[in-house]
Parts: sequence; structure tokens; C-alpha cells
Amino acid sequence: MSLDSVSENNNTNVQKMLEFQMMSQVLKTAFQNSDSFDLIMESLTKSMSDSNGNIDLSKLNIGQEDLSKLGYGAGERLNNVYTGVKEAIKSGNMTIDGAVDKASRKYGVDKDLIMSVIKQESDFNPKSTSGVGAMGLMQLMPGTARELGVTNAYDVGQNVDGGTEYLKKLLNMYGNSKEMALAAYNAGSGTLASRGVDSISKISKLPYETQNYVQKVIGYYKNKTV
Repeated sequence: MSLDSVSENNNTNVQKMLEFQMMSQVLKTAFQNSDSFDLIMESLTKSMSDSNGNIDLSKLNIGQEDLSKLGYGAGERLNNVYTGVKEAIKSGNMTIDGAVDKASRKYGVDKDLIMSVIKQESDFNPKSTSGVGAMGLMQLMPGTARELGVTNAYDVGQNVDGGTEYLKKLLNMYGNSKEMALAAYNAGSGTLASRGVDSISKISKLPYETQNYVQKVIGYYKNKTV
């Protein structure tokens, strides 16, 4: 390799590192919650690293145009970076992927369906907590978590295992109807019973929030967008 080639490679590596640092600063500003920022950067760094631990920016689905102009804070470019980050975490976070693979095999639930539920429930944030106390990736309520033997709902493995077990029970309860199981996952089987919802055609009797939930998860699932 010529000295010119070595120099060119070094310059490229320096540029990539500067771009990565710039992107980190923008993301830190965008994510006011420090826990979320730390989680995202940890997952992102792992997903972008090769076998030697070197960061490869080409693995991130954003263009050089987006990176080079991050400092100006344009909304569209920041959105492109955020989308790229989510894509990298989604495809490269082996902790979540591994937990979903394991639960899918254990309970016989389609991995794509589990991923679609996680996408809608928490957008792949293991530390997510809802206003009513639902916790973690699959947003388990405290009572449900206890029934499922989940002692730490913010643990990726426990949460996905418990959430998938619960989803499997609902699929069995409703004749393997994904729509009905998802409606019960969101609204509770008691709500379905009290409103006389015993088939897909009657889901319209449920609150709009639940109808929208079912539609979005099924959309993710059918379109393979997670």
C-alpha cells in the first residue's frame, strides 16, 4: 500500500470519527432523557462496530449530506438521522433480537408479530414507562408482570419472555386470531367480553385507541416494516 493510500485512509477515518461525534452531540440534544440517550448510543455503537470493534459509519442508513450539515439543526436532516439510528438499533441490537428469537421458539409465536407489538408498545426502548405504569419493551402492567413471573420488567429477556407468553395465551384464547389477541393485549380480555366483541367484525365496538392499535400492529406485521 502506498503512502498516499495510507494517508487517504487516515483522513477518511478522522472524518468519519468527527461525523460520528457530531451526530452524537445532535442526538444528545434531541433526547433530553439521558437514559434514553445512553441506551441508544450503546446500541448504535454495537450495531455499527465490526469484529475488531471499529465503528463503520457506512452501516448507518444516513447520507453524508445529512451528517455534514447536522450542526445547522435542520429538522428534516435531524429526522433522517433519527430514522437511521432507529434502523441501526432495530437491526443490530442483538439483545432484543436474541430475546425475541428465544421467546418466538419457546412459545411458538411469529417473531415478526412480537417485533410488531414491541414497535407499537415501546418503539424498542426497554426503559419505556407509560403514564399508567406499563413497563418495558412490551409494556407489561405490574399485575400482569407478577402473574407471568417477571421480576424485572425492564430486563429485556424477562420482558419479552413474559409479553410473548401473554400474547400466546391470548392467541390461544381467540382461536389464533391475531387481531383479536392484539385487541385483548391492548384493552384487556375483560373489555372485549363486556362489549360483546367475540370476532374481528366486532372490534369496531372497542375504543378508538384499541382499534388504532390493532390496525398499526397488523400493518407493521403485514408490511414487514420492523
